[in-house]
Amino acid sequence: MPCESLKPFVEVFWEGSFNLNATSTLHMQMIPTGCLELIIHLNDLHCDLENNSKWSQSPDYMIMGLYTKPYEIRFKNNVKVFAIRFKPEGIYNIFGVPASLLMDRYEDMSAVLGAGFMDFSHRLKEEISVISMIQRTENYLLKNLLNNKIDMNYLNLAANLIRNTKGVKIKDLSSQLCIGKRQLEREFKEKVGIGPKHYLRIIRVNEVLRLLNENQVFDLTSVAYHCGYFDQSHFINDFKRITGQKP
Repeated sequence: MPCESLKPFVEVFWEGSFNLNATSTLHMQMIPTGCLELIIHLNDLHCDLENNSKWSQSPDYMIMGLYTKPYEIRFKNNVKVFAIRFKPEGIYNIFGVPASLLMDRYEDMSAVLGAGFMDFSHRLKEEISVISMIQRTENYLLKNLLNNKIDMNYLNLAANLIRNTKGVKIKDLSSQLCIGKRQLEREFKEKVGIGPKHYLRIIRVNEVLRLLNENQVFDLTSVAYHCGYFDQSHFINDFKRITGQKP
């Protein structure tokens, strides 16, 4: 978990290896999480991704944008990565880059952030433990946060309320924050890339998946109700749209 100062902006740090045996290509269907992933490859082997209808090898330092639909990743080799999972509004506070610029696509993060980021990434790859990687990453992110001096506003509060209160209604959200519904919608689309209702749908479906993966003893109707759905057809439609599968 990130330190207290970064928790409003960063969901989690993670490290992983994919396709360990590398005897054949590993195909992974990814589901939108409502977050952005900054992925730093720790070895010279990369995954393959589709961008603008073309498949290509991922860059060394890749930012996976805010996806709104399922997408596939292919691993031909054993790929090792360290990653930072940003809350969609948080990446703006730390880097001044709106998530709206990275909708349903990935980019080379070195081209987005330049020399300072490259220096951090090279030093990160020299670390010998995940703990030291996290410490270096936190120092780098806190420095950027301090330099950018972008204050949190009602967008940060609204996104956090959506994550913590899956059954919230957008009109009630506006009232709680004393901000107009249209103004909230504009700010979400400008900084996050999608409206608050769309973001809420992604968060709800991810909560459903979390409960199912944890083998909670619920039937689907109970799960849907627990995650803020009061209409079974809306739940089914959202689930199919975001995961590509039926519940």
